[in-house]
Amino acid sequence: MRRRALEYAVVLLVAAGLLGAGFAIAGGSGDSGSTKIATIRPTGVGLPRVGMHGTVGAGDIVSPLRQYHDSGHYESDLEKVGSKAEAYLDRRVAKLRKKARQRCRARGVSPCPKPKLAMVLDIDETSLSNYADLAATDFTDATAALTTSLFAATSPAIDPTLDLFGEARSRGVAVFFITGRPDLDVVRDRTEANLTSAGYAGWKELVLKPADAEGTLSYKSGARATIEDDGYRIVLNVGDQDSDLKGGYADKAYKLPNPFYFISN
Repeated sequence: MRRRALEYAVVLLVAAGLLGAGFAIAGGSGDSGSTKIATIRPTGVGLPRVGMHGTVGAGDIVSPLRQYHDSGHYESDLEKVGSKAEAYLDRRVAKLRKKARQRCRARGVSPCPKPKLAMVLDIDETSLSNYADLAATDFTDATAALTTSLFAATSPAIDPTLDLFGEARSRGVAVFFITGRPDLDVVRDRTEANLTSAGYAGWKELVLKPADAEGTLSYKSGARATIEDDGYRIVLNVGDQDSDLKGGYADKAYKLPNPFYFISN
């Protein structure tokens, strides 16, 4: 029990450095290097509208956040982005493999090797939902809520992402999870257990954030660069934060709605 309490405290302290304070309540597309980012109705920091207008204080948004989730609008927005991402994945994979076959025919290469294609997924509020623990704090302590969810390892899948994962695997696309969760053995164990129980199976690699990483954006873009250095082409990158998606090393990125917390770069 004391060991688990110590592990929880360590993770809480590490996670505290990953979250930036900030809320905004208004997609569209942005461009980050060579990677186009598609999302829905973003505000200045990329969070979706939850139905508020005028000057809004942080303490004013608890009820609208619950309404956004409970009304089904959140799930609807997730599905809109997820369906577009899945359609893009199918088109992109087909196009790249067709081009590979054409090159092989032109060069007289047989059998024609398939290109190594990959998809990158974030975890929290992208692959797994921590809403119950976030709502339990009235959205006032995201660090504690996310740490609680991590150790419980019972967070449900975000269904559109699970569907996207299944589509990628059925098409032979390798899936990499790149998360801001800290690179600790206990975190890896709990994260893998939660992903498995939520229905994810057959991913290529789970990448956790090293203690000496300077920032989330540079860490995640660097991790994607490493994947491409290993010979993969990342056709799709999906996350809920700008820091998940900016920095290039993906053909296209899709941003899921998350008005519940903001992670700085």
